[in-house]
Amino acid sequence: MFKAVTSKLAAEIDQELMGPKVGFTLQQLMELAGFSVAQAVTREFPLQNNNEDKHVLIVAGPGNNGGDGLVCARHLKLFGYNPVVFYPKRSKRTEFYGQLVNQLDFFGVPILSEEQDWTVYLNKSKTVCIVDAIFGFSFKPPMREPFSSILDQLSEVDKDIPIVSVDVPSGWDVDNGPITSPHINPTVLVSLTVPKPCSNHIDKSKTAHYVGGRFIPKEFANKYGFEPFNYVSTDQILKL
Repeated sequence: MFKAVTSKLAAEIDQELMGPKVGFTLQQLMELAGFSVAQAVTREFPLQNNNEDKHVLIVAGPGNNGGDGLVCARHLKLFGYNPVVFYPKRSKRTEFYGQLVNQLDFFGVPILSEEQDWTVYLNKSKTVCIVDAIFGFSFKPPMREPFSSILDQLSEVDKDIPIVSVDVPSGWDVDNGPITSPHINPTVLVSLTVPKPCSNHIDKSKTAHYVGGRFIPKEFANKYGFEPFNYVSTDQILKL
């Protein structure tokens, strides 16, 4: 059994981690989160002769969840995969997001804009899996375009192409799960730091659940009412 924390408590955890006393930066936490998601992809979809020429499609939103996806794409490229990023609404809130895009350009990772046809990758003959990095625990409805249409299209292919959701399946309520239809049914969920209540709504027979983001000590976890996870060796993820 594991403890899940509400969206309010998750925000408090992030606020303290990035506060003056602890001193983590957003960039540090995003790097560790994206690396964790990339490691989960390699664990669930290892490179094999029948998929080494296929792509991993990363669908990135405009916020921190999208930033996690951009970091994930860079690591997947280093791991030997062929990531393609669909980034329809690029964040201009901080310089850091632009730097992540520059890094992907440096590594030769294609980045598709809203005007380009990303749907060609919604084909199981071309795509190993899709990383859903659109919205995280801070998402509040209503869903706006183009993301409403994007999620509709992803929900139509989730039985054919595995979807790896980052922290919270996009469009799900962080505390109450899938409250609208259609919605994504992920094949893999990677909870960051600690699972959110929506993870109790996944079908455990169909969805592999990992926790990632290995950057807090036992005392800090206990302060927020949960036990740290027993990661193995140098792993950044743990399958629950």
